[in-house]
Amino acid sequence: MKGWPGVAGMCLVSVVALAACSSSETEVAEGEGGEKADLKSGQTELRVAWWGSQARHDRTIEAIKLFEAENPDIAVTTEFTGWDGYWERMSTQAAGRNLPDVIQMDLQYINEYVSRDLLVDLTPYVENGTLDFSDVDDIYLEGGIVEEGLYGINLGSNAMSIAYDAEIFAEAGVPELEPGYTWDDYIEAVKTVNENLDGMYAYAFGDNLNFFKHYLRQHDLWLYNEDNTGLGYDDDKYLIDFLNMYKDLLDSGVAAPPDVKAEVQGIQDELIVHSRASTFSPHSNQIVALNEAAGRKLQMTTLPAMEGGSEASFIKPSLLFSATSQGDKSEEAARFINFFVNSIEANEILNAERGVPISEKVRDHLYDHVSENTQLQFDYVQLVEQRAAPIHPPDPAGTGQILDLYARMIEEFEYELLSAEEFAERFRGEVEIILSN
Repeated sequence: MKGWPGVAGMCLVSVVALAACSSSETEVAEGEGGEKADLKSGQTELRVAWWGSQARHDRTIEAIKLFEAENPDIAVTTEFTGWDGYWERMSTQAAGRNLPDVIQMDLQYINEYVSRDLLVDLTPYVENGTLDFSDVDDIYLEGGIVEEGLYGINLGSNAMSIAYDAEIFAEAGVPELEPGYTWDDYIEAVKTVNENLDGMYAYAFGDNLNFFKHYLRQHDLWLYNEDNTGLGYDDDKYLIDFLNMYKDLLDSGVAAPPDVKAEVQGIQDELIVHSRASTFSPHSNQIVALNEAAGRKLQMTTLPAMEGGSEASFIKPSLLFSATSQGDKSEEAARFINFFVNSIEANEILNAERGVPISEKVRDHLYDHVSENTQLQFDYVQLVEQRAAPIHPPDPAGTGQILDLYARMIEEFEYELLSAEEFAERFRGEVEIILSN
């Protein structure tokens, strides 16, 4: 790989709780989606699991058929479901020591799976050439590294963004947001749009914990400390200042109030889709669905910068493939993952549905074959790549609970049941309890 330095982070707590599950229950779960391989003499069965939409299932299965045609010694058994059912199934199968050989992984869970020795470090397969990353920049692989081991291979790159409606900005007489604009620039711009277009809302970032992480990175800090036992910042002023920026937008009518936000049940309901907001914050791979829902072309730009602060943008894997440790198919798993990363034909089928491919040659080939909306995410990831700082370590166990905690407290904050100071103090205490369990 390019500049490879020699790679020499439903929760799994439920694995313990489900340890008594029988294998028969696992077999029932396998029947929910997928197809068992029709093994022929001399073939090795490789079980592959993923979650996602019907479109993802269909594209993945078609790509797997191509893999089997090019690798006749391997027959693939497929297992798939939606997000919730997927992690419940993984927990059950892990408890029964029956995990599939290759599993689609999310950054939210990779650290915990590694800590429980459920994944294989794929570094040896990079070193022996089974995994070929000669055409992949290191920045696209960093998200799958935990404790110096390569435990997840990026299936498509992604980055946080600000989507904006250029026509609304023009109608309001406000210049578009150019990369490098600051938090103050953003607040001034969306306030002016709000004033000139009579109540036009804007994305107000305070209810999104990822934006606070971005804010911390600009201060060379991270949300968690090094051993994931507490918060990574000592002074609550960072969260207080961040929340007060949000409070300013709430009080000025730029941030949508809770009753308006409650109308949004999916991307098709987003205020920017219905021209009720000038901005929104999708991950880059969501721009396709967002523009299709809007029926017009929304643009993307980087998140706000901090004057005098550090660069905080980063490339993240939208999804990963990991090889599991409960079988003896690591070599076959590495061959399978390599196919998904490097095969031009496979990626023509997959069509960047999981994000921007990490192989440069695949990206270059695919660009002219994808839709204009998909090209937007290719262009945006390239823009972020030019500015990106290294990705932070994978989130610790308990991240899901912390996200839920932040969402509950933000609702209290929006209804003025909590001050910023009370929020910051209580958040610290409850996060430390979650991380200590």
